[in-house]
Amino acid sequence: MCDLKPQTYLANHQHVQQLMNNLINNAVKYNKQKGNLNIHSYLVDQDYIIEVSDTGRGISLIDQGRVFERFFRCDAGRDKETGGTGLGLAIVKHIVQYYKGTIHLESELGKGTTFKVVLPIIKDSL
Repeated sequence: MCDLKPQTYLANHQHVQQLMNNLINNAVKYNKQKGNLNIHSYLVDQDYIIEVSDTGRGISLIDQGRVFERFFRCDAGRDKETGGTGLGLAIVKHIVQYYKGTIHLESELGKGTTFKVVLPIIKDSL
């Protein structure tokens, strides 16, 4: 399900494309067969929120603290099947930080993962 509200946000389109591409590709890659993928965007106060959720294998509490590190892969043996360098979420984190935003992770093993990106809308810069 995709529920993206129209919103103007001043950003480099390649940054936004890479951010969304990495989050969505991970949600597809680590989802279970016939699982759900949800993408939502909305405004809260002066923040633009983007949420990407899947119903996949989830991320352990131990690994949740490291998923934004460069080259970190939760299960290197299993990830060899799906490919990847372990850079995607590190890139997402740096893009979000560049725009002075935050990224939050909620995950439960066997139930899925949600990444919530909060990007501040800075009216003075427009």
